[in-house]
Amino acid sequence: MKNINNEFKQWLTTLGFADSSVKSLPQYVNEMLDYLKENNISEVNHITKESIQNFFFQWKNRKNKTSGAGLSVHHINKGALAINNFIKFLKATERHCIDLKLEREQVLPKTPQVLTQAEIKAIYEATYNNTKRINTTAFGQRDRAMLAVYYGCGLRRNEGYNLLTSDIQIDKKLIYVRKGKGNKERFVPIADKGLQDIEEYLDYGRKFFLGNKKNKIKPNLEYFFISIHRKPMKEFTARIRLLTEDARINKKVSLHTFRHSIATHLLQSGMEIEQIKKFLGHASLESTQIYTHIINEII
Repeated sequence: MKNINNEFKQWLTTLGFADSSVKSLPQYVNEMLDYLKENNISEVNHITKESIQNFFFQWKNRKNKTSGAGLSVHHINKGALAINNFIKFLKATERHCIDLKLEREQVLPKTPQVLTQAEIKAIYEATYNNTKRINTTAFGQRDRAMLAVYYGCGLRRNEGYNLLTSDIQIDKKLIYVRKGKGNKERFVPIADKGLQDIEEYLDYGRKFFLGNKKNKIKPNLEYFFISIHRKPMKEFTARIRLLTEDARINKKVSLHTFRHSIATHLLQSGMEIEQIKKFLGHASLESTQIYTHIINEII
């Protein structure tokens, strides 16, 4: 059954799960498969609803040998997510059908971290003032394109990472998100200022990162965000840290903070929540309604 976990991992990748989930979910499933093997279940079609429930019960109630504490709610829910998706995988690939969905522990939602519009402006201005870095112009242009994509367009981390230059539809002022959450696609509008920053990066800054080499551009260099090593960019967190330090913002800021911030600012500006749901690519309105709670807290 070990081989099937590799196929499960590939299945998650195909459906557009985040890289972190593709890596972590099979690890939880692997623990279950080890348990099943120890209990003389070595064939997929021998897995029963009861055997999964037995594993999950003993797994989530185990104690840490050092501290004596139990698993966190987050860890338990991640395990449930992994197993539920594994069950879906077995059914989708017609290997086995198990009538079971593990219930997740209830977690009180945390209010997302958001930046004020003044803080966004300060970060934007820091892209011009970042004089301590090499080639200030190219890095600044890429940083402003990053803000245009992650704040202006509200893309998720993976959506921006997988963005290709061909996905930027300058004439239509749209970004085509090919690989959204759940493998869903959508078009996202680009505001005029964001479009200007994206065009500037494409025309000048991106060429610096590609270098002046005459050799044929590799396929992975069609990616929109390129690193100094001529590879698809991954160092977003480091760039955000530098910009927030220069902007003197004392908040823990991530790419998702920009997404939360633009949703909050759009709601503050009067945009209908249904439109914001479509803009963010949420599957349900429930996910979008958290921003109404943020607005209420601000008020």
